[in-house]
Amino acid sequence: MKLKDLTFVVFDTETTGLSEDSHIVEIGAVKIRDGRILDKYSQIVRPPLPIPPDVVGIHGITNEMVRDAPCFVEAFERFLKFIRNAFLVAHNAPFDIKILAHNIAKAEKPLPDNPVLDTCRIAKSLFPNLPSYSLKYLARYWNSPFRGFHRALADAMHTSYIFLSVLEKCGLGGDSSVDEMLQVMGPPIYFRQFAPKEPMKEPKDLKGKLVRAIERGKMLDIVYENGMELKRRVIPLNLFSKHNRWYLRATCLIDDREKTFRLDRIKQARIVG
Repeated sequence: MKLKDLTFVVFDTETTGLSEDSHIVEIGAVKIRDGRILDKYSQIVRPPLPIPPDVVGIHGITNEMVRDAPCFVEAFERFLKFIRNAFLVAHNAPFDIKILAHNIAKAEKPLPDNPVLDTCRIAKSLFPNLPSYSLKYLARYWNSPFRGFHRALADAMHTSYIFLSVLEKCGLGGDSSVDEMLQVMGPPIYFRQFAPKEPMKEPKDLKGKLVRAIERGKMLDIVYENGMELKRRVIPLNLFSKHNRWYLRATCLIDDREKTFRLDRIKQARIVG
């Protein structure tokens, strides 16, 4: 296949932290074919737990911004449709793929089988004398016309410019083949390489069980004590802390409205389905 006939999706994520069990708070992507931007995808994601203040200071995505955003399962299903049959590209791809793979596993969804190219690894291989390979440095080094950093779509736009610049600098055009590209840039990586090595253990504590329900997009049957025992079926949205207490924010299906439940008053919780 020639490169001009191949669809690339350049993507980036913003997260709640750096570890593989961090949660996704934003996904951004740019769809490219024959050097032209065809479409963009940008979605803020509601994590099950609060975003730490030091992380908010990096990407600027606040807990208020994600409050009414879709959960990871909903956002990921939309992302899957966007990347269908595409060759993926990301800067420092193992970081994004590892966290995505763990979030996908926790949500009990299959991993994408799209090949992924890492512009950080490619730049280090082809341009070994640069002083830095950070996205910000490479974007400025090659005069990316896009603005802003540390937001998923903005970083994906910069990465797409870097990727197209590398193709051009290596003499790879629309009539070049995929094999020629891979000979220059090296083999792709895959999500399956970063899948959790062991099956996700079911949490036994209440907080962990609630988090898992939110990650999977599942309903909960709870027994709540508020002067009397109440049985409720809820759609869990997220957990938050206030004045040293943890609360569950959820849509109560009986009352058909959003409510908050103190975790210390939830006596039982069962994931539905």
